[in-house]
Amino acid sequence: MANVKPVEQPGGRYGIPSPLGVGPMSRNSIDACIEFAYRHEFNLMLIPSRRQIEAAALGGGYVEGWDTEAFAEYVRKRDPKHLLMLCRDHGGPYQLPTERASGLTPEQALDSATVSFVEDIRCGFELLHIDTCMDVDGPAEHSLAVERLVELYGRCVEAARVENVDLRFEIGFEDQGVDTNDPAEFDEQLHDVLARLRAADLPAPTFVVAQTGTKVLETTNTGALRTAPAAVEYAVRALSDLTQKSGLALKAHNADYLSFAEIGRLRTAGVHAMNIAPEIGVAETRALLELLEEVGLRNARDSFLAMAYESGLWRKWMIQGTPDDDLRRAIIAGHYMFGTEAFVQLKESVSATVARRGIDLDQYLRLRIEHVIGRYATLL
Repeated sequence: MANVKPVEQPGGRYGIPSPLGVGPMSRNSIDACIEFAYRHEFNLMLIPSRRQIEAAALGGGYVEGWDTEAFAEYVRKRDPKHLLMLCRDHGGPYQLPTERASGLTPEQALDSATVSFVEDIRCGFELLHIDTCMDVDGPAEHSLAVERLVELYGRCVEAARVENVDLRFEIGFEDQGVDTNDPAEFDEQLHDVLARLRAADLPAPTFVVAQTGTKVLETTNTGALRTAPAAVEYAVRALSDLTQKSGLALKAHNADYLSFAEIGRLRTAGVHAMNIAPEIGVAETRALLELLEEVGLRNARDSFLAMAYESGLWRKWMIQGTPDDDLRRAIIAGHYMFGTEAFVQLKESVSATVARRGIDLDQYLRLRIEHVIGRYATLL
């Protein structure tokens, strides 16, 4: 990996805490972020979704079964220099699957999201992504999404005031797609939201999420950045100019599986920060499978693949019409298994076996995760 330059400390240009957000897909992914940050003196944002890490009152998350408090305590005990910033990714109504499944009304979903955000603030999260693009039965209409965003924003600002903590925000207007935003429409939306925030006497956000031609499905990036890179660069440059005129930073979501050239193109076009997550989980899964194959633990490999496939958690990631490939589906869902009791038992046996060959299983997996992080940090 090329040399990684330490990132500007918080409070630098546009107040960016870090140019890279990483999803905490597992305990190993969290530890890999900590080790990478300390090895390279590089600030990172940890960006759990509500499915991954959630307030105890709302059932906790699938990563190690941790609730928000347990996750925050785990990171802070291992990060004395505060190189990692705890950030909420896609917080908002109907971002927790159970809110849709149980048919919560919009008011109830807003209250549920508020419980989640307030617990984030209490536990020391420093940046909240308020994402109100979802409704109970599909995408939320834009004006309604903005109304809910301003309401939640105000609730969070008040909660931060009560806790006497500084808080940053990230906002976006729609679910991630394959194309870029139309700059003129984006400009209108951005000015509308900022005007409403000012009218409510609320602070401006740090980050604005735009459609940057990046979209993850299966184990690839299907966005227009890959099929029409020049057009995407042109549009993203216009979007970045608009955010900078408002003193805000542009963030790209779904930036996984990009090449050095694609990362560099987005950076050159004016993207200030990127989020990656699914690729981290797939990298750890593939590393585990390769090691199991290498040491001849075929039964363990087959058991792991079976539990991942049977979970069905690969379904939301599939490209419509993709030919059946059970191995790929299992790899996509593999990281969801890492916090389950069945996997923990399997892992204990595997760890003991590979240790006799001088291999530290967790270290082996973490190094593979760090390799992915480094591909982005090198250019950002």
